[in-house]
Amino acid sequence: MGWLRLHILCNPAQPGHEIATAWLSDAGCSMFEETDEGLQAYGKEEELDAALLEVIRQDLKPVGLDTWRASLVEEENWNAKWEEDYPEVIIGEDIRVRAPFHPEHSEVAFDHVLTVQPRMAFGTGHHGTTYGLLAEMVQMTWEGITVLDMGCGSGVLGIYAAQRGATSTLFIDIDPWSVRNTQENLSLNGLSESEDLKVREGGAGQLKGSDTARFDVVIANINRNILLEDMAAYGRALKPSGTLMLSGFMEPDVPALCAAAASEGLTLVGKRQEEEWRILTLRR
Repeated sequence: MGWLRLHILCNPAQPGHEIATAWLSDAGCSMFEETDEGLQAYGKEEELDAALLEVIRQDLKPVGLDTWRASLVEEENWNAKWEEDYPEVIIGEDIRVRAPFHPEHSEVAFDHVLTVQPRMAFGTGHHGTTYGLLAEMVQMTWEGITVLDMGCGSGVLGIYAAQRGATSTLFIDIDPWSVRNTQENLSLNGLSESEDLKVREGGAGQLKGSDTARFDVVIANINRNILLEDMAAYGRALKPSGTLMLSGFMEPDVPALCAAAASEGLTLVGKRQEEEWRILTLRR
């Protein structure tokens, strides 16, 4: 059997393509690529849930689905070709995010090299929200810091914080796939779950009483609605002098998010743009 390629175009592209990626991963798609022509999703034909794919196609219409086209790709050498075309993520000479199939060593001596198994496009560092947060994190001090990585995806943000000397990191994601991928990527980077590196499945409801005022930095890369809904939970989790880093939204969403953060005693100290996405840094 071969691979099925889905070409999807939503207008506007976001949040439609991000929603499509999450839903299609549940239907059996395992590789995604965002291109100028739209989102390309790939899955082994025998592993895909055809009925669920049709449900997803219908459910994407309200978020601007314009094109949905399926085609078969021969399996022969397909994975090698995908790996060949899959780029590393480079942030100056500070960070290199590589996949396990990329060369272990490079000509540049990066300060930090992270290995991430690319199960989905979002969370590997390629997406503007993840890239922007990593670029902001480069400028910060992480030695001795406690970190909460909400909507952790691949775990790349929390893993980078751990590499920089964070004393403990809690990873939380509502997607079971993301939990498994974070655990996998911890191992790929010489780390493992422990009291100081915990992975929990769920949303902000996974934060316990013992997590109140526990974290120096809370990173939440999700979407506008969830961020607004869970802002109070982030506020409770932060230490009195804590920092909140947000992404997963666009410019029109910034005022509402800043207002919600202000109700938790947080003030905007930095705003970054990556493509159409915004990254906010707020502090008490």
